[in-house]
Amino acid sequence: MTDGTPLQHLIRGLPAAFAAAPRPTALDACPCCTRPAELSVLLHTPRERLTADELTYYATSVLNTVGSPADFRYFAPRILQLALTTELTVPDLESVGNKLARAGWQEWPEAGYLQRLLDALWVDVLHNADEWWDAEAVLCTLAAAGDRAPAAFTGRLAEWELLVAPVAVERLYEFTVSCGLEPQNAFWDKQSAPYQAFVDWLRGPGLQLAVESAILRVDDPTQLEQLITVHDILTT
Repeated sequence: MTDGTPLQHLIRGLPAAFAAAPRPTALDACPCCTRPAELSVLLHTPRERLTADELTYYATSVLNTVGSPADFRYFAPRILQLALTTELTVPDLESVGNKLARAGWQEWPEAGYLQRLLDALWVDVLHNADEWWDAEAVLCTLAAAGDRAPAAFTGRLAEWELLVAPVAVERLYEFTVSCGLEPQNAFWDKQSAPYQAFVDWLRGPGLQLAVESAILRVDDPTQLEQLITVHDILTT
């Protein structure tokens, strides 16, 4: 199959990538918070046939009142498929990223595949106008999932700063008009290196210079208006 973006290919490939993840035979759960029927559906329905409704409670509560890192590894590909296609809207994508980190995904055999998925997600944010992506929400998700080293996260910002695609300009315009120079996503860990890197980037000279450079080379009226608005916000 050749159609679709790299991210869409990776989303479709999640079941095969996680084929070796063992299917759980039981799920530890708080008896006060979980109905046996909910667990039975998870345990007896083929993973790729589980719906968003059937996974919502588990995806929201896993590693808190139900489940373990081992069974989350099994269900993670289906949760990611549904979350990245907006079929699963609860929990938020940022929460899914946090749970991946808590489960230790970087030690899973599928870690390389998941890293490619996360990288492709950010590329999609900057280039694909047909998707719903909120740039700050995705940045927050990537930080929660493990872009905790300054170099890893600042690399994402450096990609955005290039402003090579109209979508990247539009995402920056949307963010600054809505939030100014202060991240607003409630999922940010404000003590983390990624959060501070994001704030520093927004307020630093590098982004301002990048926007000024883009203004000089862009001739599309819509993009030009967006860039001028961003510049005004950055320099106010």
